[in-house]
Amino acid sequence: MQRLITTLTLFTLFLAQTFAQTESQRIITPIAPLLNENTAAVIHTDLSQVKPDDLAAKLKPMLTKLGIPTEQLDAAPAMLKPNLDALNALKIRDVYFISYLPLFPQCPGIVAILLEKEGDAETIEKIMRLIPNRDPDTYATKTVGKLFLLQLTGNARYEDFDWTPITTAPTPRPELLEALESVKGSAMQIALIPPPYAKRVLEESGFDMLPPPLDKTPMSVVTGGVRWSVLAADLDKPQLRWVIRSEHEQAARDLRKLFEQAVDAYIGIAELSPEFRLLTEKVKAAGAEPATFLKSFLPVPKENRLELTVNEAFIEERTKIVANLPETILDSIASSARANQCQNHLKMIVLAFHIHHDSHGTLPPLHTIDKDGKPLHSWRVAILPFIEQSALYEAIRKDEPWDSEYNKQFHSQCPAIFQCPQMVAKNPAIKRDGLTTYSVIVGKNAYPEADKKYDFHMITDGTSNTVAVVERQVPVCWMDPTQEITQEEAMKGIGKSEKGIAAVHSSGSRMSTHLAFFDGSVRTVAENLSLESLKALITRNGGESIGVEYDEEK
Repeated sequence: MQRLITTLTLFTLFLAQTFAQTESQRIITPIAPLLNENTAAVIHTDLSQVKPDDLAAKLKPMLTKLGIPTEQLDAAPAMLKPNLDALNALKIRDVYFISYLPLFPQCPGIVAILLEKEGDAETIEKIMRLIPNRDPDTYATKTVGKLFLLQLTGNARYEDFDWTPITTAPTPRPELLEALESVKGSAMQIALIPPPYAKRVLEESGFDMLPPPLDKTPMSVVTGGVRWSVLAADLDKPQLRWVIRSEHEQAARDLRKLFEQAVDAYIGIAELSPEFRLLTEKVKAAGAEPATFLKSFLPVPKENRLELTVNEAFIEERTKIVANLPETILDSIASSARANQCQNHLKMIVLAFHIHHDSHGTLPPLHTIDKDGKPLHSWRVAILPFIEQSALYEAIRKDEPWDSEYNKQFHSQCPAIFQCPQMVAKNPAIKRDGLTTYSVIVGKNAYPEADKKYDFHMITDGTSNTVAVVERQVPVCWMDPTQEITQEEAMKGIGKSEKGIAAVHSSGSRMSTHLAFFDGSVRTVAENLSLESLKALITRNGGESIGVEYDEEK
């Protein structure tokens, strides 16, 4: 009996130890056929741990302490929920993104989804069709065993896509297992595992094009300093962990020194700007050092690794430094974050245009009309079901005017996606009164008037050359179908007409605005954009030559 108890105890301990050791192996096993000498990075997400509402609630206090706007964070759970629910319904747990060096940058990588049962691939493909800026007729898919694969170039048909770097004979990559073991239990892991041949190429290239003193650094500092690197997100706490495995202790210290030199070099270049020098002077006057603050975000050497953990305690420490920074810098950081949120809003609106087109065969009408031809509801109401606002859409009486006694109750319920966070920060009444800061441009060669049908075939200048949605100078009620920007007002120039396109974002020493294009891209243009260039972007069938320099594109 005693022998039996001892045997069972040892067997139980063996099972516990095996389970603890094989969670990372469980993650790797399904994608083993896809791992080879070309594999450069793997991202894994455990959907069973992804709870958007809980994560948003935990992140909000931390981001607020750093002065980062959280409007987009509030909207994120609603945007993620439908796709997560669809995947959860199929009992999908593991989703991967795998990058292969020979395909980069033309193809960033492939999405691999571990299927629970046969027949799920078709359902998964329908979900993937909702990826922003994705033409469902141009991406390639493939099923390997129980893995559904989707390539992410968006410009290669199935028969044109080269699967060779992916389907090359599998090669064990033990460094991936080691990387995952260092952060086991996390919901998401982003692992960089440089192929050996890539390291040899890098060592021969060097840092010739980088500023001093980085240009004198041998590339072996990087190749020896990064055997693998993994960034992991623990969503329960929440916290981020960054681990870099170096070849040995000295390699880890040398890599940390290189990071510090990179920070110093960046600040040295940035100080060539008069605006940055002024900010630096104010930072120092407040008793803070920009370099010290930036370097506090670098990983710290621990034996043969560099490690960094970002959690609530970490944020608390940085908040003390941020508190000493002048208000102008905090405003600059917050403005940049709000600009990114504005771009995301515009991208989601254009994505809703695409989904409407897929569902109805046309882009949303400028507005609906009653039997007498009078406007009823704006295009914004038409896309509500496609921006996770179905309940609001169903509550509105579409057969009554937007300003009927019944529909007036919804005027103050403008979805945040229709508002620029930067303009809301400057004028809180926009949020309170339910105003929108986005508009289409109406005209003979722009968005058709009234309820005329409008599809992508009418955009003969190309979807990447034609503006879909712009920021407007004066906000209006989001439900109002009569207040879009006319082509005539838009052609007065950016920021030149109260009824025209706005210039609300700071871009260095000048103002700029965001333009969303029909291909789903969002670009930033300066307020001094020439009228000739503006006309070329506004018209959908003008055949003009496009020669615009964008400040940035996303």
